[in-house]
Amino acid sequence: MNIQPGQNNNISMQGKRWDRFTDKIMQKTLNLFPEHTAKESARKLEKWNNFDNWVSRPDINRGVMGATALVTQPFIDASNHKVDEETRKVSICRTIAKIIAGTGVGMFVVRGPLYKAITSMTNINSKAKYSKALIPKKFLSEISSNEKFLKNYRSALSMSIALGAMCITNFVLDAPLTIALTNLFKDSISKKTKEKEAINE
Repeated sequence: MNIQPGQNNNISMQGKRWDRFTDKIMQKTLNLFPEHTAKESARKLEKWNNFDNWVSRPDINRGVMGATALVTQPFIDASNHKVDEETRKVSICRTIAKIIAGTGVGMFVVRGPLYKAITSMTNINSKAKYSKALIPKKFLSEISSNEKFLKNYRSALSMSIALGAMCITNFVLDAPLTIALTNLFKDSISKKTKEKEAINE
């Protein structure tokens, strides 16, 4: 791989010398590594492609974000020693409840059904009445000849509609569910604490 010299509109010779110097350093660094091409079988590439398509789906993407948050955020709250133990427990309960409510509603109520609906309304091979309802006619031939473009179009469209829908579901579903789950988790922790105290007595 060769470094292409950058264009510098600065008339200063000092600037040009510096650019040439940095280009040489970068080229020498690249020359240290041997040139090679990664060999992948067609089966492996297909698996990676299927995995990429699966992860890029809006509902699966929301699930991955939710799982990551569930693994990390409660521990961050638990490590906050600037507050008393009771506040820390309530904060952990609220965080877990918020993640579960947001992920559940986002995956199963908003993004999942939306993606399925959009997939059925952008099905080029189907002859159903509304199978091409969401495909712009001027892009029909381009989309039908490019499967990757169609998948990206579906993901982008469902994500855009989901963002709008979430402005409503955040207040109608997420907030009440978060409160209910927080209270449930708090009651469960309080019950366990009382049981431990009773045993110790």
